[in-house]
Amino acid sequence: MSQTVVRRLFSRGIGRMGSQGNQIYLTYDDGPHPEVTPRLLEILKEADAKATFFVVASTEPWWGDLIRRIASEGHGLGLHGLSHRSNFLRRNRNLSDDLSRLAEMITKAGAQCANLYRPPYGHVRPDTVRHLHKRGMETVLWSSIPGDYRPVQAQTLLVRALRDLTPGAIYALHDGVSFTPAPVLELTRSLLDEIHRRGWHTASLR
Repeated sequence: MSQTVVRRLFSRGIGRMGSQGNQIYLTYDDGPHPEVTPRLLEILKEADAKATFFVVASTEPWWGDLIRRIASEGHGLGLHGLSHRSNFLRRNRNLSDDLSRLAEMITKAGAQCANLYRPPYGHVRPDTVRHLHKRGMETVLWSSIPGDYRPVQAQTLLVRALRDLTPGAIYALHDGVSFTPAPVLELTRSLLDEIHRRGWHTASLR
């Protein structure tokens, strides 16, 4: 991965990937969600698309099943946090300990995760990025965030997303939403249609 990374914002983490191969990187935050994530996985499967899911911990019984399913269908798993909160003011050691606990939960669920961290809200200090890097973990931001974490019309989201559709783009999308219908579903389907129309393809960040 490091050979194709373009370090945008320098010490603040990875903002996009290299453009070789016309690859687009779809990433999904805040999940998994017991209703949205399975439907999203079906959309990705139908399009033969691969993505990366930055997951939040949960004690619900469905959580482990969805973690295993995400991995078994060829998608990457990254770390978002034990809970969805800003870690901007947290001590680096406490944060890295929490991320290690989440990685252990994923392992116990029967899957493997990449050493990738997506900070909630994008809140991260440069010293935190350096701290995690020394421990073998990369901080991943994004080059496009259309805003599907709010109940916005799908067409509006698609217009925003298409403005940033260039090879190497990292999209921050959201399957862990509490409202219905989840905008991420129609947005993903439309975005995949356009990616394929251009002859490009998707890849995970693993």
